[in-house]
Amino acid sequence: MGTWKLICIFPPYLPYTQTLDTIEVGELIEKISKNLKESYPEIKFRIDNSEEMTILPKDENGFEIFIQEDEREHTIHFGTWHFHFDNDADGKNELLDYLTFGMSKFGRLKAYLRNGREYKWTFETLAEDGVSWESAGTMGLMNLNFLAKKEIKYYQNQLMDPMEK
Repeated sequence: MGTWKLICIFPPYLPYTQTLDTIEVGELIEKISKNLKESYPEIKFRIDNSEEMTILPKDENGFEIFIQEDEREHTIHFGTWHFHFDNDADGKNELLDYLTFGMSKFGRLKAYLRNGREYKWTFETLAEDGVSWESAGTMGLMNLNFLAKKEIKYYQNQLMDPMEK
């Protein structure tokens, strides 16, 4: 069994490396939860079953993070937004990168609303300049109410600071 540390390698300006050696199917959730308990005991989470876990936001300005592990692929959900990762070392490392962003000030969820209902979500990461944001992906629902005034709301977890670890 290999080692794993929940620290970030992407984007390149963050000075950390992440290691993830061979982790068998069914071990990813276990490794993440163990790391959270040891390194970030203040972060609240629950293990839904051996293949799913939920990391809870600390307040209404944040979003839930839901992780699913499967033989073929893994999925991370930030609120309604989600992304799929291959079940190989690169895919697992990328999932951990997204997890680090989703739990820190370096990532945020941008929600688009019409008539108070969210219909589109973009996960953004803080750019190297430390001011602007870059889109990591967008997903949405069909919204036929395109004449209603559009609003934008931002959600951001600040559960951890990867710069401190």
